[in-house]
Amino acid sequence: MRKSPIVDALFPGLRGEILGATLMRPKKAWYLSELSAFLAKQPSSLQREIDSLSKAGILEQWKDGRRVYIKPDEASPVFLDLKSLFDKTTGLIPALEQMLEPFGDRVRLAFVYGSMARSQEESESDIDLLLVGTVGLADLVPALRNAERTLGRAINASVLSAEEFASRVREGQHFLNAVLQGPKQFVKGNEDELGAIIGQRRGEAPPNEQARA
Repeated sequence: MRKSPIVDALFPGLRGEILGATLMRPKKAWYLSELSAFLAKQPSSLQREIDSLSKAGILEQWKDGRRVYIKPDEASPVFLDLKSLFDKTTGLIPALEQMLEPFGDRVRLAFVYGSMARSQEESESDIDLLLVGTVGLADLVPALRNAERTLGRAINASVLSAEEFASRVREGQHFLNAVLQGPKQFVKGNEDELGAIIGQRRGEAPPNEQARA
């Protein structure tokens, strides 16, 4: 799950992680061991925070047999406000995945870079998004605008074909080299797909760095 300095400041530690996980999928009823596995925490370490959030009316908690289930309380007066906050912070990648879903295979690779990928964004930071595929920027504009309204941030999107992307990387274009050397949060694809596009095996240096070596 994506880290956010805003969430860390308002809901430090496990509380923010529990809220982020549950509010990203508010219709899902998590059972305690499932949520603990998702967050890579011991169930006993979550229970105190879950109890506190339940008493405040933010989470619902109930038992079914031996299992304890948890989900956001959608009747809470702060539910929509909290969901909006987490959509705009830790929910960045799910929102972008939803945005790109209608384009299918026309988007082969997409990732966030820059301050958002480093979880160092400030209030005025844009979302820097690079997409590789056959979709045109003009086709993406309506979806981008909808995502901007959901996330409360401008999206700075760069769209390249696979051929153009690979060519620019091989030519050592400064912008792409800086992007590839920095942290990335994948919306679609992964490091293996990125390597396949530029003809680079995982663990190898980018082509321009190999040439210099």
